Amino acid sequence: MILLILQKSKAKMKVKINGTYIKFFDELTYALNLDSVASVFSFVGRYNPENPLHRKVFKPLSYARVEIFTNKDILLLTGTIVNHSFNSTPTPQLWNLSGYSLPGILEDVNIDYNQYPLESLQRNLKDITEKLITPYNLGLVIDPSVTKDVNINYEKSVAKPSEKIKDYLAKIASQRNIVLSHTPKGELLYFRPDTKAAPKHRFKKENGIEMSLGVQGQGLHSTISILRQPSDDAGNLAPVDTAKNPLITVYRPAVQQLTSGSDTATKMAADNELAAELKNISLSISVNKVLDLSPGDIVEIKNDEIFLFEYTKFMISAIVVKETTNSDDMKLTLMLPEAFTGEIPKNIFV
Repeated sequence: MILLILQKSKAKMKVKINGTYIKFFDELTYALNLDSVASVFSFVGRYNPENPLHRKVFKPLSYARVEIFTNKDILLLTGTIVNHSFNSTPTPQLWNLSGYSLPGILEDVNIDYNQYPLESLQRNLKDITEKLITPYNLGLVIDPSVTKDVNINYEKSVAKPSEKIKDYLAKIASQRNIVLSHTPKGELLYFRPDTKAAPKHRFKKENGIEMSLGVQGQGLHSTISILRQPSDDAGNLAPVDTAKNPLITVYRPAVQQLTSGSDTATKMAADNELAAELKNISLSISVNKVLDLSPGDIVEIKNDEIFLFEYTKFMISAIVVKETTNSDDMKLTLMLPEAFTGEIPKNIFV
């Protein structure tokens, strides 16, 4: 998550609403996670009902289009305003507008009845996604890292009537260890982070840096076995696939049954469950300056006080940057890279 709070006198971003640059906000908040379809943002400023531009761009329920740029005109986010808050008091108050990037609408809506049936037979992730997002004029970007996987057919996939579109897509994408996100242009994005990328920064114990490591061992298992459903067509396929977690050296097995998918999908399911469990290991870093880092970047950490005695690779899953007139602070949330890919991690606690 990236969080930017900018004072008017030190603003480093440019905001365009419905094609018009807006300069009369006092504060801007922008947030981003590695595996989210929606970046969120909010503006705080003074609303003047006598200003025609104010009335046009801040009209409630108009779902105004928002573009946020750096001061070097690099596009960071394309979204829409969904929430408005105005006040009328003897002392003028600040207004508040907030919204999310364009694919955020998928978190709010269900599959329209006009797009039924909810069951998809022998269709792939690309086809299912394009069908569901077309009514919202959303584009789809498929990173080369997952091109093959998004074109593999699911034997059968069924959405629930009450299920949000985002939840359904995230569910079937996770079966292939595909991360669901979005681009700065507001397109839906399928990708897989590069765990082999070179580290962009090294952190170690020193003044001005705070580190915290949290390990929830209750949610981790030594082996994760996925049983396939019996099938007359299975032939000589093994009835189970198992992912081993070398971080867990005591006997803690987990067993689940594959409820849908092909006979060979058990391996993907085991890897996916391992990735989910690895999110129980999380590290946070706070520094008193803003570094050139983004979600998905690889960094290395060494700090004996949090049981990392050698430089260890982590992936940035969220970033929080707060900029004020007096200080710059950055907070990083990191996880093992394998938490996003399902690959077997190394034992980092040796």
